[in-house]
Amino acid sequence: MKKEEMFQNDDEEIVELTDEITELKAIMREVSRKLTRIETKVKRGLNSAPKNSESKVSQLTSTANESQNLSPEQVLEVYEELRLKAKAGNEEEVKQKLSDMNLTDLNLLCWELGASVRGKTPSRKKMLDAILGRIKQSLMLSRHIDRKML
Repeated sequence: MKKEEMFQNDDEEIVELTDEITELKAIMREVSRKLTRIETKVKRGLNSAPKNSESKVSQLTSTANESQNLSPEQVLEVYEELRLKAKAGNEEEVKQKLSDMNLTDLNLLCWELGASVRGKTPSRKKMLDAILGRIKQSLMLSRHIDRKML
């Protein structure tokens, strides 16, 4: 009887051990999946993150120190100011003022003017070109019309 009990205990122990091994394998697969997912997220984050040079860092700190983002009303006032400067022939001053603006304000200005800029994150140059295009378009359309009378 002792041998039979021992075999039953051994059989039960083997069954328990195989169940435990199965559970551990499932846990290991889950951990492996989670690690793979985390690794891919980290790789994507590192690949999409721009390489920060000192000039970019200083540019970011200077734009952070600038005034808060403009409201839509202020953006339209800035546009009108830029349009009047361009009408007076100060196109370089207009370009300088636009290049001094931060990306958020440029993006809002493009949005308010309805200037189409392709891509999820348009470049500064594309936004500047789109805004300058809208200013020139406005000047050409209003060449013979006085806006104050409208």
